[in-house]
Amino acid sequence: MTSHSSPEQPRISVVMSVFNAAPWLAEAVQSILDQTFTDFEFLAHDDGSTDGSLAVLQDFAARDGRMIVTSGPNQGVGVVPNRLIAKARGEFIARMDADDISLPDRFARQVAFFDAHPDHVLISGWTLAMDGDGRIIGPNKVPITHEDIDARHMKGLLVLPQPCAMMRKSAVDAAGGYDPALRNAEDLDLWLRMAEAGRIANIPHVLLKYRMHDKSLSAQTQTEQADLCRQVVEAAWTRRGVTASFDYQDWRMTEDRASRRDFYLKYGWDAWNWGYRDTWRHYALKAVTTDPLSLNAWKLLVFGAIRRPPPGKYVLEEQ
Repeated sequence: MTSHSSPEQPRISVVMSVFNAAPWLAEAVQSILDQTFTDFEFLAHDDGSTDGSLAVLQDFAARDGRMIVTSGPNQGVGVVPNRLIAKARGEFIARMDADDISLPDRFARQVAFFDAHPDHVLISGWTLAMDGDGRIIGPNKVPITHEDIDARHMKGLLVLPQPCAMMRKSAVDAAGGYDPALRNAEDLDLWLRMAEAGRIANIPHVLLKYRMHDKSLSAQTQTEQADLCRQVVEAAWTRRGVTASFDYQDWRMTEDRASRRDFYLKYGWDAWNWGYRDTWRHYALKAVTTDPLSLNAWKLLVFGAIRRPPPGKYVLEEQ
């Protein structure tokens, strides 16, 4: 264990669990250390990595006193965040994934929002999707108000991005933290419980580049995720004495060809709409290669080649 900390209480405790993220880890860590708002401690735990991730963390910790690095055998994403939150000294808990990139003003914007809205307990913001190789796909402009976000969560549609979430520590402690048994649905569960104690919001500004890896799930795993999400929302319905529809949508591709083709089509059209033509071309070709008989795949490739997006649809990566 490598430890560097300040005797004074920081306003933010950044919490990051790391497992075999070496290809992207340095960029993710640097994006936190480069924040314009600097009053934070950075708690990073290596969860049994075998790819040198721990050495990357320790190197940063040796050069920046705000980092506190721990390590241990693999426990999983449902366990490590709770342990780090329990050790956190900050007024706010900022989540961070080991493969994403926080934009420099993320913390400044989030702390300013909390200071101006004392009734809010949980916030996040818009993200800019990129693939595993850093190709920009486009922004994810999720709903911003408590009412819109919570209504979608009550249907099983997760629209408050965890990778750039920030919480009041007192509120997450009162809610009991994450439920480790709800793997891949633990964030939705916590967001619903916190929304019952205070208000939640998304800041209408891109705060983070979110990396979407080209990895497939088995159909069984996807079914298990949907079942856990249903369990979470049904528990919320019971707590609140309401009923609602369950509108869960699969957000990760499965191993079958049709699922992979459809996700490549989505990424390709999103990139085309926002003017990221290199990304559009990459995914148009992947869609055609995956399913050469798909008319939709050829439409993406040909239509995108001969036409440009409507004026005004381009977005700056850094805003």
